[in-house]
Amino acid sequence: MGKLTETLDKFSSISSAYYQEIQDILRDEYCWKCPMRSTSKKTSCRDIDAWIRLTGAFEKGIHNYQISNKNSEGNLEAITSRYLFKVIKKHTRNLKYSKTLILKLKEDIEPFAKKGDLLLVKENPESIKAGDLVLWPEICPISIYWFSKAKVSGYIPFNILKVSKTFHKDDCRYIQAENGIEIPMEYITGKIIKIIGKDDLPDFQIFK
Repeated sequence: MGKLTETLDKFSSISSAYYQEIQDILRDEYCWKCPMRSTSKKTSCRDIDAWIRLTGAFEKGIHNYQISNKNSEGNLEAITSRYLFKVIKKHTRNLKYSKTLILKLKEDIEPFAKKGDLLLVKENPESIKAGDLVLWPEICPISIYWFSKAKVSGYIPFNILKVSKTFHKDDCRYIQAENGIEIPMEYITGKIIKIIGKDDLPDFQIFK
């Protein structure tokens, strides 16, 4: 493992240097234009932005390598799905509880939900079956920082799909949506447990 450790340490060192370089570029060429620059030290926005950009560049490099080595799109999808499965499995192994998100919609997602509705979403569900509603992020699913990217841009880019069936392909679990789209199970953000209309919670001002 000596050579492997040495190579990873080298990559870590290079990453640190480029992380600092990206921060410097942001400070010198972009941050001075930002109206929030006076609070940047408190919000650490430059640190976060550099982290996201460096992570995105790293994952783009992996994607380009797979394509250049003549991997088919289907095989790349399978590799991505297995990677996500391992990341999710490692993450959930350390959790002592199931995680449920509450999302408030800022626009209609026809025909399932309206602006102002609350979505109760279970992350990493153990099972998905026909008839379930699921969230599908509309950005590159390989990034474990996709939610951070969404927050930076000010919205959560996802769609709601209704599952018509589940199946296995290339040793990966898939769902097929009613619109015909086939998606690896690990690409799904979560299963929608319940949709609560904005008129169903008149006493909860926090959701209005």
